[in-house]
Amino acid sequence: MLVSKYKDWWDLTFTDDYMFKLVMKNKRICIKTLNKFLSWHVRDISYYEDEKPLQSSYDGKGIRLDVYVEDDIHHSYDLEMQMRKVTEKDFPGCTSHEQAMIVLAKRMRFYQGELDANRLQRGGLYSDLHPTVIIFFCPFKIFDGSRHIYRFKTLCVDDPSLVFPDECEKIVICSKGQMDDITPDVQAFLEYLEGKVSNDPFVQEIEAEIHDVKQREQEERDYMSYLMKMREEHENGKIEGIAVTTIKIVRNLLASKKMSYEDIAKNTDTSLDEVLRIAKESGMAY
Repeated sequence: MLVSKYKDWWDLTFTDDYMFKLVMKNKRICIKTLNKFLSWHVRDISYYEDEKPLQSSYDGKGIRLDVYVEDDIHHSYDLEMQMRKVTEKDFPGCTSHEQAMIVLAKRMRFYQGELDANRLQRGGLYSDLHPTVIIFFCPFKIFDGSRHIYRFKTLCVDDPSLVFPDECEKIVICSKGQMDDITPDVQAFLEYLEGKVSNDPFVQEIEAEIHDVKQREQEERDYMSYLMKMREEHENGKIEGIAVTTIKIVRNLLASKKMSYEDIAKNTDTSLDEVLRIAKESGMAY
């Protein structure tokens, strides 16, 4: 994604993940947000190393968490703002709402695995794994579209009353829910995710924090640096993508055996040496 496709600093809102992270650095707001959706009360939190990517192996797929905190009774929380709906890129052949939800669920599953692996990489034991709650905020329809809050734990299929004691919970928050299952203050918060700014005290507190954050010149400079980094990563990925595509085209032409090495090089804008290398490595030399 090019820099021009990103929002201007002054146009960022709470549901933009960059601003969401900045606002949640306000401990008071973060604690209040957690307490709106948990069945227990959080009194205090501490933040894990900010913006640290988690990756269980050198060549594995890593993740960068939005907000990762731990409370005073050693429960870990990952809060994620999910603005992008699932597309064909996420799920080849994705044509149904059910498939989209599978992607969302597997994303949460992957996050859970990375969080656990990251903690164990520090030399910990299985018994050191803390209770973990992953919360996804979704300003779009999810599952059957009825509820505002969906809480998931691992249950025994043969005895649903038996909860598997892995101490993992996943909560999906949906602003599009239809049921009367939330309090007015939570309703105001969820409407805020859709852009409605009400007089609700907590909504106003978040709005004030956003205004304050936007006045900080250093934060604006950091955002611009972030955009440049994203552009560099995009361009690098674009170059790598072009290279992969070229290799595939060269291999297809080699497989057809209808063109000489020289003609393949000319038609794919590739050096003759590169074509010969691909032919040798692919076992398609002729």
